[in-house]
Amino acid sequence: MSDDYDILIKNGTIVDGTGSPAYKGAVVVKGERIEAVGKVEGDLAKGAEGVIDAEGKVVTPGFIDVHNHGDLSILYYPKADGFVRQGITTFVGGNCGDSPGPFGDWIGLPWVLGDIYREVAPVMYDRNWLLPRDLVNERHRELYGWEIDWSTMGEYFKRVEETGLAPNMAPMVGHGDIRSLVLGPDYERHASKREVREMAKHVEQAMEDGCIGISVGRDYDPGIWADFDEVLRCAKAAAKHSGVYASHSLRTGHRKARKPGVRAPVPLDGVLEAIDVGRKAKMPVQISHLGNLYTVDPGSSRVMTEAVISATLKVVDDAREEGLDVSFDVIPHHQTGGIGVSPWLVGLLRPWLSVTGSPEQLARALQMEDFREEIKAAIWAGKHYGLNPNISPTWAGGRVIKVCNEKTFVDKTVAQIAEEQDMDELDALMHIISVDPETKAVSRRSDDDWAKLEYYKHPHMMVGIDTFAVDETREGRHVPPSYPNENSFGGFPRYLRRAVRETATLTIEEAVRKVTSSPARMFKLRDRGVLKAGAYADIVLFDLQRVTDKGDQIEPRQYPDGIEYVIINGTMVVDKSKHTGELPGKVLYRE
Repeated sequence: MSDDYDILIKNGTIVDGTGSPAYKGAVVVKGERIEAVGKVEGDLAKGAEGVIDAEGKVVTPGFIDVHNHGDLSILYYPKADGFVRQGITTFVGGNCGDSPGPFGDWIGLPWVLGDIYREVAPVMYDRNWLLPRDLVNERHRELYGWEIDWSTMGEYFKRVEETGLAPNMAPMVGHGDIRSLVLGPDYERHASKREVREMAKHVEQAMEDGCIGISVGRDYDPGIWADFDEVLRCAKAAAKHSGVYASHSLRTGHRKARKPGVRAPVPLDGVLEAIDVGRKAKMPVQISHLGNLYTVDPGSSRVMTEAVISATLKVVDDAREEGLDVSFDVIPHHQTGGIGVSPWLVGLLRPWLSVTGSPEQLARALQMEDFREEIKAAIWAGKHYGLNPNISPTWAGGRVIKVCNEKTFVDKTVAQIAEEQDMDELDALMHIISVDPETKAVSRRSDDDWAKLEYYKHPHMMVGIDTFAVDETREGRHVPPSYPNENSFGGFPRYLRRAVRETATLTIEEAVRKVTSSPARMFKLRDRGVLKAGAYADIVLFDLQRVTDKGDQIEPRQYPDGIEYVIINGTMVVDKSKHTGELPGKVLYRE
């Protein structure tokens, strides 16, 4: 072993990612790799350029986020502050059937560019999934000075490498973009056999370009329009190259306008479909955002909910007993999953806000009784997915007002105010907004996330924060602005805080294994997810007694506490909780 090292981490509590017991020791980094890991330091400090005294700190492999959309934003936020400052050194992108390619003349909605879609193709209700590339690029060029000019995933990877990135990116290809490439705007139908064959060819090309698997988004355009045979054929094309199948399965049904009487799919059936794809394509299956597959109504019975959790996890266990490689991921923040948040209550009436132009103008317009009746009629007709009592009959009790000029409304839900005012709940919503259009509300929740902790216990659970790579400046340009979800900055610290420190649901060894070596195995990320000689030096140092998320729904853009050092491919990216500006990340191509 050479006497010259780049980084020495000494006196740390080593949790190596395998689940083995923690021990006091040192880690030596040379170049991109770990040179040595051991209990006895000896004279390891000799020749080291950088020495970190990790006394009182836990030293682990870098966290691997298995359900992420950072590939859609990494060109805009290459430093990925929100990721690396919470310990994420590798993210798996291309989830929910949505990847940054392959593209033809039409581009499927890359969510981080939602503002552009709203500007160049304004609509009242549901945004278009596909827009002409030229139309998008015209506005994109004005804002960013460059165009979305790649076609294949391979071309996109080259662009990312030219720009640079802080974390590693393990890319999947989205079935939705493959489908859009072949069908164009005529995607609201089943594909022909010829079209499916063409899709399979594009999947194979993406895999040859280096993708590690394929994902589907079965609740979204255009994936919801595919039949099982199409999904299976595309999955088999990825399986030829040892790919993983990641499924955002049919849970909610089409996330667009929904008429009264249209039933949502049975969540169990969506998960069984994903497992059947794995069975028939002979490939590993990652189930996104696994949650209760059976409904408890009313949901206040802990006994019944425990039974539902047990029955849900049995679906996974039964598949594994059959010999299938099935795992799942969970979003850390309780009741605030998703890619973004907006605390302004007026956002519930966004279609009419877009017509009136500002919250203040909408508040004035709501004084008109016939305008209010038109809004209510549209809502009850199911035109606005964001507020549909036919789907969510308890919507009015779901958010608590925290900021309002009318102080008697604070700490109450719309449902409570409706009862006090003897109003219909939609009338109460419009009344609150007319009184103060800047009213802010948050989802009802507590830290009693016991049900989520039950999922954490499963040996094949992993963590996926389901957000973009962003920094603290990110907000939507339209009123009211949207912010990144809390998970964008503190998902993994929250996981450690709740699962290990506060509830002892998991040991530190098991908690770390689930976010390091376990996802590395599932997604075939060689020499990642473990602390051992020869592995890549993706390393996180944190204070377990202090690590925590700090964001909330009013201001989620807050970096966590307790994540002190993050090393990626042997380079210090986070030093004393601050980003160094380094961009050592790699595109982790399929091997």
